Amino acid sequence: MLARSAKVELPRRVVVYYLLFSLVAFCWLAGSAVIVTKAIVVQRDEDELLSYLPYAATLTSIEADTGDEAKLQSLVGRFARERALRFCAFVARDNLYIAHSDRRQVGSPHQIDGGITTRHEDIEAVRHCCGGVKICEYSTPIQVGELAGRLIVARQEPSLGETFWIVTPYAPFVVCGPLLLLTLGGFTLHRLVNPLAAVDSQLRQAAMAPTLADVELKSIKSRGPSVLGWNRIVGRFHEESTNGSLDQRINQAVQSLRQGKSDDVLNSLTDGIAVCDQDGKMTFANQAMAAMFAGDAQAESLVGRELETCMGLDPNSDTCALLFDPDLFARHVVDELERGSGESKQILRIARAPLRTAEGLDGNGHVWTVRDITQQKLADAMRDQFLDNATHELRTPLANIKAYAETLSMDDMLDVESQKEFCNTINVEATRLARFIDDLLSVSSMEAGSLTLNKQGVDLQRLFEEVIGKIKPQMDKKDLEFETIFPAKYPQTRLDKDKVNVALVNLLGNAAKYTPDGGKVRFEVKITDRELRIEVEDSGVGISEQELPHIYDKFFRSANPAVQAITGTGLGLSMAYEVIKLHGGDMTVQSKLGEGTTFVATLPLE
Repeated sequence: MLARSAKVELPRRVVVYYLLFSLVAFCWLAGSAVIVTKAIVVQRDEDELLSYLPYAATLTSIEADTGDEAKLQSLVGRFARERALRFCAFVARDNLYIAHSDRRQVGSPHQIDGGITTRHEDIEAVRHCCGGVKICEYSTPIQVGELAGRLIVARQEPSLGETFWIVTPYAPFVVCGPLLLLTLGGFTLHRLVNPLAAVDSQLRQAAMAPTLADVELKSIKSRGPSVLGWNRIVGRFHEESTNGSLDQRINQAVQSLRQGKSDDVLNSLTDGIAVCDQDGKMTFANQAMAAMFAGDAQAESLVGRELETCMGLDPNSDTCALLFDPDLFARHVVDELERGSGESKQILRIARAPLRTAEGLDGNGHVWTVRDITQQKLADAMRDQFLDNATHELRTPLANIKAYAETLSMDDMLDVESQKEFCNTINVEATRLARFIDDLLSVSSMEAGSLTLNKQGVDLQRLFEEVIGKIKPQMDKKDLEFETIFPAKYPQTRLDKDKVNVALVNLLGNAAKYTPDGGKVRFEVKITDRELRIEVEDSGVGISEQELPHIYDKFFRSANPAVQAITGTGLGLSMAYEVIKLHGGDMTVQSKLGEGTTFVATLPLE
């Protein structure tokens, strides 16, 4: 196929195809022009005849009124000659020709076989074929007192051949111009493509050659950017040929590039990935896999080692039986592995899948993926704990409100002091419930990233007094020593008063909640030139050093039994920290287990 097409040079093939498709398009346009011309001629003749017919009908009515058939015969003959009609006739009521431009038809009946009928006001048009010729007859009634008959005129529609001869006088201008332009275009195209003939010839030889080593490429003596580019390729090809097989070096470079990119991608993943052969020995492992099972060793050190040994699995464990059962090697398997205990406990999700070839067939070996899901498990546990605590936080105030409300509504003998006490309890529980709902809404906004500030001028002294008013009952209930230290004068600043109020109430509420009865809580405010410094210190249970990095995590609660014994949601510190950060401030913490905790929040003064 290539050999046969190569016999015709590229420039000639391009020009031939150009002329072929151009001529086809030209012929298409010419045929369309003839069809359009025919439609225009037919429409023009019809419009002229419809305009002429009322005039002819008027003259015919006058002659019909005289009853002179000879004059009618002369009149229809004149009509036929003036308008170049196929025929013109006057038909009586009995459908017989009284006058006809062809005198031989006088006295014969008017007949039409089939046809399509249309109307133009009083004029009826019938299109039909007669002897292979398309005829269009127009008839209009002749009124002489009562209906005397009909005037019929018939014209012959031109065929495509006749239309062609109509446009023939314009052919030299219509045809010669485009043909001349096509010829000039073909000549110009041939000149433009001609330098590429040698390139095309050499590329065809390369296509039929067994290998690139058998290809002989030559430079072209011509001008133009395409030729210059080809000559540079040929020069580079000759340089590469002197240093070895070009195709072999290209294949090696491509394979090396692909392998390098794949390794870079796999080593960038946080999930451990390994490929094992049919004997269970690793042929590849990424850096994350090495970090999980080989410490600080490089991933290359795992190649050749058995994955089961690196994992350190108990041979008698269910996990080992599931992951390394020979009967399950053809299936996808997923299991979880727990390592270590206490603070160093780690949970890994291990998945194994059969290695498949590019054709989708099972290969010899498996692909392993290992993901550290410790934080996910901790988050799930904190979420479950939060749901338990949230249920308690909702149920307790609701139960108290319901109980006191029922007592108030059913017991008519309560004294005024008891009623006030019950109403006060309902108010406290409702406030507690509203605060918890506000915390939930704030956390929801934090999760969605839509928690925003509404900063405005704030009276700091009044803000702190409101905070103390909210937290004082909790301090008094546990008989805590509540020390407050405030500056003598407060500067003007802009804050989101409501959110800062909630944050401080949460900090002081936590201090009161986790400080034993009779303990001490200190609330101190300091003013510097650029910031507002707030310190909350308590003598409570404290926080372990291992748990300090997590205290601002949502739903986090200490594992300390003394903390677990107290109901909480794990939201207060998280929300307070978020509010301080949104104001451009910071919050630090110092704590010692069993001795107490100090939170320091700083807010910039605006």
